[in-house]
Amino acid sequence: MKEEYLVDQDDTNNSTDMMPHINQIFEKNPGAWTSFILGIIASLAWIIPVAGMPITIVGTVFGALSIKTPKERGIGIAGLVINIVFMIFSIVQSIVLVVLYIKKKPLK
Repeated sequence: MKEEYLVDQDDTNNSTDMMPHINQIFEKNPGAWTSFILGIIASLAWIIPVAGMPITIVGTVFGALSIKTPKERGIGIAGLVINIVFMIFSIVQSIVLVVLYIKKKPLK
């Protein structure tokens, strides 16, 4: 015997089964934000090359890896560029400090 559908029957709990379930999957890219934040930190840390170089190297690696994923690619590129710029500043400052140290040291 078939059950007949009655209009007066309360079927609100079953109505969600008829609707397609849409799940949005967001790929998180923590490497992009890590690179960007390390770039901001590197903007101050380049003054001390011992601190600036490791920060910019790690930020550059995270930025380069984050470019491969399309989600938040712009933040990854921005972090990569900022880290490269301040890595160059750190290298130049290291060279300048070494040259000044060598010139200041008296030869025996």
